[in-house]
Amino acid sequence: MFQLRLSRLLAVFLAVPVLQSACVCGPGPNVGGYDDPSGKDPPRSLQGVKFIESEKGEPEVIGCADGQREGFADLTRHKRIAGCLATWEGTKSLRDKPTGKACGDDKGVCTSPADVCAKGWHVCGYQGKHEDLKRHTTANACNKEAGPGKFVAAMSHGQTEDLCPPPPTAETVFPCMDSGICSEPVCCGDGCAFGKCRDAIWRGQTKISLGKAEGCGSVTSERNGGILCCYDGDGDPAAAAGGDAKAETPPATTDPTATATPPAGTPSTATAPTGAPSTAAPNPATGPVDSTRTPSTAAPVDAAGAPTGGPDPTRGPAPKKAGSK
Repeated sequence: MFQLRLSRLLAVFLAVPVLQSACVCGPGPNVGGYDDPSGKDPPRSLQGVKFIESEKGEPEVIGCADGQREGFADLTRHKRIAGCLATWEGTKSLRDKPTGKACGDDKGVCTSPADVCAKGWHVCGYQGKHEDLKRHTTANACNKEAGPGKFVAAMSHGQTEDLCPPPPTAETVFPCMDSGICSEPVCCGDGCAFGKCRDAIWRGQTKISLGKAEGCGSVTSERNGGILCCYDGDGDPAAAAGGDAKAETPPATTDPTATATPPAGTPSTATAPTGAPSTAAPNPATGPVDSTRTPSTAAPVDAAGAPTGGPDPTRGPAPKKAGSK
């Protein structure tokens, strides 16, 4: 009996370190963080961050409603995902529906965080599916190529507030929790950090906007104003938009007094002005026409040039012979 109790106590003693080392969603002990009795643990502010901006262009191609990115600035490498900086009042859920009113750092305050994404784009992960980000970028690009700052998706990085769940499957739907352990949104950018739960999108490589005071469902633009926007379609946004936007060429104006030039090889049908000398080519058989001459009264001849015997209108009546009547 004594040995049985001793073995049970030993099992409990050995289990304590295992539970302590279990993958809790938070980053573990940190000053002013998850072990802070006040439980505030705010995420890092974006103030003072020097973002790298992309070139400006059509919003439907850039991905941001104001036509310029602040994250994933290389449009050639990152065609289908954009980091867009937004501001809004108070706290908002990253899953608030868009209102259709374009906004951004170049277009003013947003009514909803989703309004910073251009038409044809959406806040990544808004349906809670981890495949959304996987289809638009990679772990390496998310963690190393998004640029300065933080850009968040509309999904908490944990499925529950308990210990880290197993890696997600195709059926897994992530929540958008307001605050607490595992509530922080998935994040791309230099300002993002690893928690203990790192499997939400890419196994062992998923970073978050660290700070459980602002979960996916309750974020401020001061600390989580960088939004990840994903392209709705399957291909290249630029190709779908017809390539780079070009300035339209205004239609040529037509001078109503100008004479149209006929195509090459087309006979001219222009009519000479009244009273102008004729420019018709001379007839080889008859020679040029002299419009100043009196019409000829020569006696008619046959084809061989011989007189036809008809009267000559230029001569008077033939004299009568002597003795004629």
